[in-house]
Amino acid sequence: MKLFLNKKALWLACAAAVFCAAAFGQTDSERLEAEKNCKSRVLSFEDRDLRLLPAGEFSDAIKNYVFGAWTQKCGHAVEKVYAVPKEKLGADFSMQDVGALMRSIGKMQGMLYYSRSDQDWGVLYSSAYRIDGPKGDKAVPDLTEGSADGKTIYAFMDDHTFGKSKYKITYRQSEKELAMFMENVSPLCYGPIKAVQAGGFKMCANVIDAGDKLLVYMCDYAEFKILSALKQRLNNSFDARLEAIYLWFVKEIHAK
Repeated sequence: MKLFLNKKALWLACAAAVFCAAAFGQTDSERLEAEKNCKSRVLSFEDRDLRLLPAGEFSDAIKNYVFGAWTQKCGHAVEKVYAVPKEKLGADFSMQDVGALMRSIGKMQGMLYYSRSDQDWGVLYSSAYRIDGPKGDKAVPDLTEGSADGKTIYAFMDDHTFGKSKYKITYRQSEKELAMFMENVSPLCYGPIKAVQAGGFKMCANVIDAGDKLLVYMCDYAEFKILSALKQRLNNSFDARLEAIYLWFVKEIHAK
């Protein structure tokens, strides 16, 4: 009987290992596919023209929001654009689905990201939910009904790299396009160090219906002055979260 239980335990352990390997293998394949379909640029003070930004209704708003107040404190600035074939999204897909998903802060909890520093997968947001204001801590339900256009929400996120932080998120939406503007309203801390002051991090996600495909444009900007030994880790972290949000978006919109 004891031998049977040991064999059964061994079988279950092996099955779990195979399942986890398959799950992470699928995630790896999605990440590698995303890398193939991605164009990416690192920006600088001397070269900050958003050459990858698709022409759209909110293009000027994105330029002004994320890069309109570029300072010498900038430590990181990147833009990326992905193309997602519509055939992957289902026949009943609509921009309303995009608007609802991008306001679903609770669904971001457990989002995976690939750490280039550690060469391994981890959880980006161990906790994520909408809160009742920039200084509030009370969790409130996500608001996903109707158009996202003109809506502003606040979110709490427990981030793998920066710990507990709060964000202001504003949306613009039209029939063919959605833009999400995100800014930290509390400092982003790297261990005991206040790496990014409140308002020093800005990110934008822009989704455009381009006929047979969706264009997903993402960019971010962060101001920090930190030891050069840590700068690359921070750059890797900011870059990885853009990729993580894109992979999360495609997976969730496909599963709706």
